[in-house]
Amino acid sequence: MGSTFYVSADREHAGPWTFTGEQVKDCVRRHWPASTVSGVFENFLEIEAEVEPGQRAELSFNLRHGAFSFEDREPHSAPLTVIYTVLHELAPQTPVVWWIDYDADLQPLDMTGGQEAFINSFPA
Repeated sequence: MGSTFYVSADREHAGPWTFTGEQVKDCVRRHWPASTVSGVFENFLEIEAEVEPGQRAELSFNLRHGAFSFEDREPHSAPLTVIYTVLHELAPQTPVVWWIDYDADLQPLDMTGGQEAFINSFPA
């Protein structure tokens, strides 16, 4: 069974994100009109978007805890593209961290250098 990655605001330094699930939905649909964003499970938005031809992102946004999550499947750049786009639009100044389900060691993600730096600050 694969691992799951999580991405959230660096609450220790900035507090939680203040955007709503509706804002996340609107942002994703605006950037990827053919995407689906649904609340399949209570307190979760399930997001599917083809960020580039043949590159499909599948991820969740936990409304209660304010964290994105996605399975450890290549390419990581697909869900990270969605996350970066949403955060760049809705919380561009908020520091961001990631962790993996088996290790709660929070690692920073670079929001300041653009989408490529954000994706490259995630381990390969």
